Amino acid sequence: MTRSKELQAIIGVIPENFADPEADFHAVRDMFAPFHGHPTSDEFEIEIANYGGVRCGRYKLKGADNKYTAFHCHGGAFVSSGLDEYHFYAEIIARQVGCNVVMPDYRLAPEHPFPAAPDDCLNAYCGLLKQGINPNDIILMGESCGGSLALGLLVQLREKGLPLPACFISLTGWFDLAVSGPTVAGRDPFLTPQWVRNRSREYVAGKLALNDPRVSPANADLRGLPPMYIQIGQFDTVREGAMKLANNAVRSGVQTTVEGWPGMVHGWHGLVTAGVPEAEAAWRAIRRYVESLSAGGSSIHCPTP
Repeated sequence: MTRSKELQAIIGVIPENFADPEADFHAVRDMFAPFHGHPTSDEFEIEIANYGGVRCGRYKLKGADNKYTAFHCHGGAFVSSGLDEYHFYAEIIARQVGCNVVMPDYRLAPEHPFPAAPDDCLNAYCGLLKQGINPNDIILMGESCGGSLALGLLVQLREKGLPLPACFISLTGWFDLAVSGPTVAGRDPFLTPQWVRNRSREYVAGKLALNDPRVSPANADLRGLPPMYIQIGQFDTVREGAMKLANNAVRSGVQTTVEGWPGMVHGWHGLVTAGVPEAEAAWRAIRRYVESLSAGGSSIHCPTP
């Protein structure tokens, strides 16, 4: 395994106690602040809209004529970094994937615990559909804790008989909030298992066990869901949950593409703005996957076994 000098330099300056297990949500918000809220370019259009009663960001690059819209559930460990701090990530998606982006400003825990965030994501998605967008032109994405929200959204849509998006793309998603798999050997500078569990406990507020399928979709019934594309970093703290999700999806008859990325840690996609080659390569692979959907036509949903 050989990491780029750019990635090594970033990992090298992250303090050992970055994901301090003793931190509460206030400390997490302070810790995340320097990593979010970055400025966007002049050619990136940001519009605040209301979909299904939920405040959302609607984004596109000026002059772009994109087929797909990414409905993105952003990260922030359920407790931090609302929409106004995440415009920059929408620009990453728009540039790297070549699509428009819609991002819901879901409510954060612990002030608004489960099911506030899932309810907001569902209502925003349904509101987007009411705008007349074809669900086959929607790419569902989830980054970090947003992976749990995005997969939970898919399950809710299926259970309610609502139109499913074209596919789901995971950006180091959290799919097992209990982090119950084998310990990941190797340093992930951004997460530790106990830190993830602590944020997840703030999210569920004692209402559910952390392994409940409603918050840990690696354990959910995945039958009938659309194709999934899952990139898994070798040293990502939540790696085992992603692998469990992939195994469950395959067994459930879901078209599933899984890629292992040697040497990668949690959230490496976001390092593309720092010129990290591994992040650039990951986004190129995602773009190829999205382009393959168009090449394959509209019959991209898997039948329920």
